[in-house]
Amino acid sequence: MKVNINKRIIKMALITQIKHAVESGDLPQVFTSQILKVWMDSCNIIKSNGDIYAESSINSILANSSLDNSNSTNQNAKLLSTRVNSNGKTEYWFEI
Repeated sequence: MKVNINKRIIKMALITQIKHAVESGDLPQVFTSQILKVWMDSCNIIKSNGDIYAESSINSILANSSLDNSNSTNQNAKLLSTRVNSNGKTEYWFEI
């Protein structure tokens, strides 16, 4: 069993935590994976087993939750719209 005194362990899907953060203003309505990772680090967002999220896991959650992947076989809810900004970074936002 892992105990992390300074980490926030929440038994809620990461995409749900992200949506709550956007709704509460903790994350901007339009965010990049880099902004998301900074927020996760500053808020100590970790998996329910106490491990940190791997960068590949974060990228997969974002990609699999994208409306662009609505025909894929993964079971993630398709909640995010995406676009590539002028810096070549993918931006995400929730379609409400």
